[in-house]
Amino acid sequence: MAGSIRLFLRTTENDYQQQLKEEAIREGKRADFAIEAESAQDDAGRQLAQITAAIQQAHATNLVAVLIAPVRDDTLAPTVRAAAEAGVEWVLLNREADFIEEQRRQFTERAIFAVTPEQAEIGRIHGQQVRSLMPDGGCVLCVTGPLSASSAQHRLDGLKSVIVDPYRLVTLSADWTSEGARLALERWLKNITKDTEVPGVFVAQNDEMALGLRQAARDAAVRLNLPLDKTPIVGCDGTPTLGQRLVREGRLRGTVVTPPASGPAVELIARMRSHGEIPPAVVIQAVTSFPGLSSLRS
Repeated sequence: MAGSIRLFLRTTENDYQQQLKEEAIREGKRADFAIEAESAQDDAGRQLAQITAAIQQAHATNLVAVLIAPVRDDTLAPTVRAAAEAGVEWVLLNREADFIEEQRRQFTERAIFAVTPEQAEIGRIHGQQVRSLMPDGGCVLCVTGPLSASSAQHRLDGLKSVIVDPYRLVTLSADWTSEGARLALERWLKNITKDTEVPGVFVAQNDEMALGLRQAARDAAVRLNLPLDKTPIVGCDGTPTLGQRLVREGRLRGTVVTPPASGPAVELIARMRSHGEIPPAVVIQAVTSFPGLSSLRS
């Protein structure tokens, strides 16, 4: 066995996070790494404690690397130095962070890097999906993840670059969960007036939040007599078992497929350990619309 890799997940109650675990295990078997996964249960303090404990026990557990799908980006900088000083590679999944470049300059022999889908492109694809579904303009309501997360902010920036006049964008912030998105939309609906423009398309920054929007929209159709239950919804992550399935079932109109970052991360760690190839600071993965934009237009 070449050593162990610890994968720190935001939660296990999420289809995409589960895909991260599965891909890490699959690639770990190929590279002869033992993969161990831990869930933070959406608690940033818990995740930080988990990572710190693993690094402190690195020698005893033959720890090679830590892979982190973060609850919060901005709490992790101290773990990079601790990992590097312990001889452990450090990888951020699905995010980017300014402190990575600084730490790479200090620890030139360590693999310190991020693997992430092209976050702004996710937002741009969302914008193109909206334009396909509502070509004449109108109100678009987007529920984001926490905007303290670089992924949520970059996705929103990408969406704003495409959704311009004659479109009007309303943004609500949630916590990546179905319940968080449902509550965010319900709060917004409580404050609308007869002059409020009803959204013609809902955008959710992941497929779980898209389900929450769908539930709130269906409830509003009954309670408030608003025609939101037929409003198209697009999401993101696009795993075969959730996002793509929801599109095929007609519960979502579209999603954005974001390949799991954990498999490439493990592969790059293996290459670094066997050939000394330090990965680049950021490895970007391509994302795609599901279904294709031409199908949405038709």
